[in-house]
Amino acid sequence: MRQSQINKVVHINNWLLSTNLYPAMSGEQAVCLLAAVRERYPEHAVVFRSLCPGLHSDLTGEMKQAGCQLIPSRQIYLYRANDPNFGNAKSRWLLKRDYELLAKHGYEFVSEANLTEEDIPRIAELYKLLYLEKYSYDNPQFSEQFIATAKASGALALYGLRKEGRIDAVMGYFCRNGVMTTPLFGYDTALPQSIGLYRMLSACLIGQARENGHLLHESAGAAQFKRNRGAVPDFEYSAVYERHLPMSRRWCWLLLERLLNRVGVPLMRRMKL
Repeated sequence: MRQSQINKVVHINNWLLSTNLYPAMSGEQAVCLLAAVRERYPEHAVVFRSLCPGLHSDLTGEMKQAGCQLIPSRQIYLYRANDPNFGNAKSRWLLKRDYELLAKHGYEFVSEANLTEEDIPRIAELYKLLYLEKYSYDNPQFSEQFIATAKASGALALYGLRKEGRIDAVMGYFCRNGVMTTPLFGYDTALPQSIGLYRMLSACLIGQARENGHLLHESAGAAQFKRNRGAVPDFEYSAVYERHLPMSRRWCWLLLERLLNRVGVPLMRRMKL
């Protein structure tokens, strides 16, 4: 793969986050953008990340017709909070039970208006505890300065769970074209799991999505937890255009497309990952 220069690519709409949301864009516009980028960078593969059929059927259809390979990356979960009839009785009961944990354990759900500059180091710490130390340091590493700037500019809407003056869980989301996602999410992993900080924060996140009238893109992970609360699975793809490159550069993309679509996707479906 090193010889094929698989990393010699131009990513379009890459926000350096695990989930990239798209503006209102037609498939025809995406193909025109692809052509312009290909002309400017003739020695690079061109990649659109974070595409899934449930949200981007027009984009994926047009780009596939234009010659892109659709290479799966992960199974993600969508919660249609913009649909008042979405979810069944069990999922609604579970969410109600998760909400009740706030009162049971003495937590207050606080908005960004009630998060101060003094809370910024704690917010950065909580994200680090979950997404870096528990998961992987390959995740985005948000600094205190980034979080303060995101809060001040409105790039992220920040909310937290506060108890006795201390923030123990935090989330930061943004919305685009009717879809909402949460790149900043964390809690104090040293506290007992029985408190249910993840459950409380997830319930509050769904509440925010309902309040905003947005579809909630819940990314990947915690599959059974999300399914139980009404989220539905979909597959996320990268649309890769490499037809203008020599075969010595293309073979790795062709191999990935076949391997992941024929083996990876059926395996993830079967295991409900």
